[in-house]
Amino acid sequence: MIVLLIGLTLSHLASTALLSADRHDAVIMANERLSAERVAVIARLIDHAAPGDRSGLIAGLDSPTLRISVAAEPTVPVVRHDDEMPLVSEALRPYFGKVGRSQLHVVRHTVAGPPRPFSDNILEGFPKGQAMGISFRLSDGMWANFDIAIARAATLWSPHALASMLVMMVGIVVLGRWATAWVGRPLATFAKAADRLGRDVSAPPLAEGGPREVRHAIAAFNDMQGRIRRFVDDRTRMLAAISHDMRSPITRLRLRTEMLPEGEARERMLGDLDEMEEMVASTLEFARGESADEPTRAIDLAATIETICDNADDMRLPAMYAWDGRLISSCRPTALKRALANLVENAARYGGQANVHTRRQGHNIEVVIEDDGPGIPEAEMEKVFTPFYRLEGSRNRKTGGAGLGMTVARTIIRAHGGDVRLENRAEGGLRVTVTLPQDTTAGEERT
Repeated sequence: MIVLLIGLTLSHLASTALLSADRHDAVIMANERLSAERVAVIARLIDHAAPGDRSGLIAGLDSPTLRISVAAEPTVPVVRHDDEMPLVSEALRPYFGKVGRSQLHVVRHTVAGPPRPFSDNILEGFPKGQAMGISFRLSDGMWANFDIAIARAATLWSPHALASMLVMMVGIVVLGRWATAWVGRPLATFAKAADRLGRDVSAPPLAEGGPREVRHAIAAFNDMQGRIRRFVDDRTRMLAAISHDMRSPITRLRLRTEMLPEGEARERMLGDLDEMEEMVASTLEFARGESADEPTRAIDLAATIETICDNADDMRLPAMYAWDGRLISSCRPTALKRALANLVENAARYGGQANVHTRRQGHNIEVVIEDDGPGIPEAEMEKVFTPFYRLEGSRNRKTGGAGLGMTVARTIIRAHGGDVRLENRAEGGLRVTVTLPQDTTAGEERT
């Protein structure tokens, strides 16, 4: 809109200047022609009037824009190069025939200051100062002298020019606003869809609309989304199939191992098989969760977190959550509950106790989970999100699961458009901060 406004304003100014110049020339030409005809008519009246009647006639024809006098000598000197000479002689021709330079003197001059009466009142609405002096010899040899004001065209910055520019600018703003909104609406939808794709690869495709280029971009985006969805579905199905098929050989190995004689080797092999079976079960559960098509709906996140903490207490994993109202958020409830439950149970299991609180940060919700455990080394902060990765020092291999809990939690939270951040507390323990976008809000701020 700014480019359009500046460009058309400059164009309007240039065209107004050209129009003003043309109008200026036309006004001057018309005024000079009318002034010449006026002088010719008055000269004819004076020439036909008796010498005694001329004074009264001149007094009646005299005006602020025209001064007339009759004298024995011309008041205008002979001018060799005067552009107005042909114009005045042409106006006199119908009354006096062909007029030569010896009979007619014409000169344009500028009225300097107020001594000349007509310099103070030429024509209302036009600049002052231009006049034309004419001396014409009458039939009896006397000279009729005329000093007539010449009106000039208005300047470029006339009220009409300013009003025209204002109308043009208002029109540009109104129409430009409509045009940019028409072009920008599909682009805004396109940007929202791109952000939504990062949260939900199974979101419905965009409706194609707007300018041709935008429609092509939307079509390409829909194709890209379809390819990504097929890619993710294929990989998820493959992971589920591999995990499912591995159960059979693991079961056969378990049966054969149990037939071995009692001993330390047998127990270790059974332990390894238990761990492999747990990893396969966790992977299969993760794959099934990824492939689930759960709709998004609004829930009370505070009540969900309270339920998670109550369930952790039932499993003898101390967890506390203090709240005093509702915290509404749009999400996939089952998936988000699973992610938060993993984080709360990890904090309670390995940190002694999980202390949970929530807060709003702009348009986001932050769920903060703190524990009193040993924390995590800085070098391990990112590695704990790697599938099947478990910390040796602070995570027990026998009770620490398959190492998919943190991976699943971050995958789900990022699919909601949020993220997970880990940091060690200065007083000891680990702080897990979950950031989630909040589409709808209600209630008071939580503690």
